[in-house]
Amino acid sequence: MLIINTNKTLLTIAAILIVAFSFSQNLELNKLKENINKADIESSKNNIEKIEKIPLNKHQKATFNYLKANYFKLINEDNLAYENYLKSKKNYLELDSLAKVATINIEMVSLLLAINNNKIDYNLYIKEFLDYAEKTNDSKRLSEAYMQLGKSFYTSNPELSIQYFFKALHENSKQKNTIYSARIMQNIGATYASDKILKLDSALFFYDKAMRIYEKETLNEYKSYIYINRGVVFTKKKQFEKAIESFHKADSIPVKEFKNKNKEIIYGFLANAYKENGDYKKAIEYLEKQKVYQDILGEKEQNKAIIEIDTKYKTIEKEKENKALKKINFKSKITIIIIVTLLLLSILIGLLSFKNIINKKKIIEQQKTIEVNLLENRLKENQLNEIDKMLEVQEKERQKIADELHDNLGSLLATLKINFETIQNQQITDKALYSKTNEIINETYQEVRNIAHLKNSGVIGREGLLASVKKMAEKMSIPNKIIFNVIPSGLNERIDNTIEVLLFRIIQELSANSIKHAKATEVNIYLNQYNKKEINIMIEDNGCGFNPENINKNGGIGLKNIERKIEQLNGVFTIDSKISKGTTIIIDLPI
Repeated sequence: MLIINTNKTLLTIAAILIVAFSFSQNLELNKLKENINKADIESSKNNIEKIEKIPLNKHQKATFNYLKANYFKLINEDNLAYENYLKSKKNYLELDSLAKVATINIEMVSLLLAINNNKIDYNLYIKEFLDYAEKTNDSKRLSEAYMQLGKSFYTSNPELSIQYFFKALHENSKQKNTIYSARIMQNIGATYASDKILKLDSALFFYDKAMRIYEKETLNEYKSYIYINRGVVFTKKKQFEKAIESFHKADSIPVKEFKNKNKEIIYGFLANAYKENGDYKKAIEYLEKQKVYQDILGEKEQNKAIIEIDTKYKTIEKEKENKALKKINFKSKITIIIIVTLLLLSILIGLLSFKNIINKKKIIEQQKTIEVNLLENRLKENQLNEIDKMLEVQEKERQKIADELHDNLGSLLATLKINFETIQNQQITDKALYSKTNEIINETYQEVRNIAHLKNSGVIGREGLLASVKKMAEKMSIPNKIIFNVIPSGLNERIDNTIEVLLFRIIQELSANSIKHAKATEVNIYLNQYNKKEINIMIEDNGCGFNPENINKNGGIGLKNIERKIEQLNGVFTIDSKISKGTTIIIDLPI
């Protein structure tokens, strides 16, 4: 009995020691995480050296590798950051922790996108992250995925990039994370400032919106990034003094995160701005400063190391695939041979059919011509039908007004006529008759007002702004000539009817301008409402564009009237257009 009790006591003590030891390891990992979040590089380094000397379980190893990756990313050691992300991903895959794997995927995409001249394909990581976010219906992860997708298309397809950024904004609005919204808007601004779009006023518009949030949240490091972005825009606008001022403001803000990389970028831009401004002495000074930080960063060596790590990782994965392929049995090989044979037969049949297809091509072209003619005839018929319907509606309105006039105003006016004739013929001074006549006049006036109000109740009042704009876009779209796309975001509730009518008339007039003046083939109408206090409208076409400074010279009364209306309602009206680059009109209106 004594021996059994002793064994139980020893087991209890051992269990307590294991729990205490594990608690101590987790405590060290939490300290490391806190120091990385505070960008305390020296303390983080000490934590890493201490943790490397103690044994860790599988989950702790995965966490430690992930934190080390974040530490190396913080000090711009990108090759070591990438290597540790891969290790951590492997650890979490073994633990079947898919949420952590998804997080690491998006971290690796962010890392690779930030590297100059990156040659590693990151699309697989984006796809894995997006698949997980859609499967879990996680709006936060979806917003991050669309953000990284937007960044990935920044160079190759900036128009698509902007669409992804707006999707990111929409998903983030569900989280109400204003800081992340500012980061997305900063990226939208950078995309508008890219050489393929070059809508610099639109870029500054989104930079200013992001800056207001950073200032409110006292995020100095992010303010530094905005100053860099603004400096780039001013350089492209050839406003070099403003560009230099912005870059110096960015340099004056102390940053902890990516300090060396930030300095290298700022000094490079300053050197270019001074050179373009004719101050070659200053340009050389800042080129030398940039060279110092380039040597510190050693990006070429890091890129080489990252490629080697990626190659090694892919080689290991390839070896695994080869081992799996060797296990394929004879039946599978026969299946492959049959498939290849069928494929070759299909190619042969395709070649034999090619001559027949060429002969049918002329017939198909003739059929297409007939279909086009039929479509044009149908469009003309539809236009005639629309006119007939419009005339019919007008006739009904006229008839309704006539009935109102006949039934109500007719009798009232007849009574008034008799009263006035009585007053004229008899020349009486009966106050009761005068009073009654006055009442009839008031009643007649009220009837006229009622008829006027009856005319003013229209489709916008019944269906709302979004439905009315969609109907308008559908009617204005003409196949093979011009397409109107309506892209709503967050417009879930009706707004004040007066504002709805005003905005609909403005959208209607701007859309008509895209047809009459811009010669556009595609018009995108964005209706965005990210909160209950403000509505944002963007109308973007791919037409011939114009110089906004020439509005007054060319008699642009319509645009000036619209701008005046928006300003009267404390809104902001922005035109961003260049010859042959299309036009974007942005309306921000408080509601």
